[in-house]
Amino acid sequence: MPVLRRSGQADGPAAPPPSGLRLERITTYSFTAADSGARGLSDSDLGHFTALYGPEALGPWVADATAVNHHDMVRAIAEDLGPQLDGVDLVITVQASPDCLHQSFPGCVLGALLPGDPLVLGVSEQGVAGPFTALRTAAGLLATGAAHKALIVLLEQSSLPPGEVRPERDLAVALLLGTDLGAGQGIALGRPQVTVTGRLDAFDPDRTGPAPIDLPIDPDAQEAAELLVLGEGLADLTPGPGVSVLRAESGHPCAGVWLALADLLNDGVPAGTRVLLADRDPRLPYTCSLPLTTSAVIATTAAAAAAGRSPGSEVTR
Repeated sequence: MPVLRRSGQADGPAAPPPSGLRLERITTYSFTAADSGARGLSDSDLGHFTALYGPEALGPWVADATAVNHHDMVRAIAEDLGPQLDGVDLVITVQASPDCLHQSFPGCVLGALLPGDPLVLGVSEQGVAGPFTALRTAAGLLATGAAHKALIVLLEQSSLPPGEVRPERDLAVALLLGTDLGAGQGIALGRPQVTVTGRLDAFDPDRTGPAPIDLPIDPDAQEAAELLVLGEGLADLTPGPGVSVLRAESGHPCAGVWLALADLLNDGVPAGTRVLLADRDPRLPYTCSLPLTTSAVIATTAAAAAAGRSPGSEVTR
């Protein structure tokens, strides 16, 4: 399924996702060691890390590891969303880094917990591009009628040897998508874009200063946006005149801009605000974007839905 294009390359004859694609619900979850079903890393887990990263991988971080794995996360999400998952016939899990539970297939666990027999897909090793690829895949399947309601789950767990792709916290973001939500319901999504920009020079020993920022995003989408939600990979991007910016926190190789979007909606944003989410992966040659327009229904109910919520925060229609 073609979901990427190279910088400067035309999109080709493929039709864009349907204009009716809407984000019905976004829910964020935070986890602690108390949420770990394993209650610590097993000898098998530690042996796996040693085999992959060498004996030096087993450092002081092991004692502080929460050992929350992706299976723990998807079980908690399925229990929390409960009846909201009725009718979901497409499940996509997204992870940018490995699970501390090796040989982990969280999509299979999540799919078995949902009613019916949903199609289950997984996106991994695409860094910040993973969620955008999942959205493009879901949009295509919803457009053809192969699916009618989709759940995308972004997963980040921190019980890994220290490294540049190690998330700082254990968290997840659940995106519930549909097309027939009724007039004014949900957040209208535009075309998710993942562009291959060419290999970055981040590992060039002769380079000084930060890598140059190349943002090959549809100029019309940039010009139309009133608010940019930017990931860590675009920290040096300066917006145009009159354009507001919300910057995602660091330490999230997958979920950064999506956490920022949930915060934005929970804080309340005027209905009809044109938003552009964008990020660039620090290692992989991907630049991503998604235009969307906020909804009065989500904007006015976000604060009430999020009040006192544990373990995460929720924006719902």
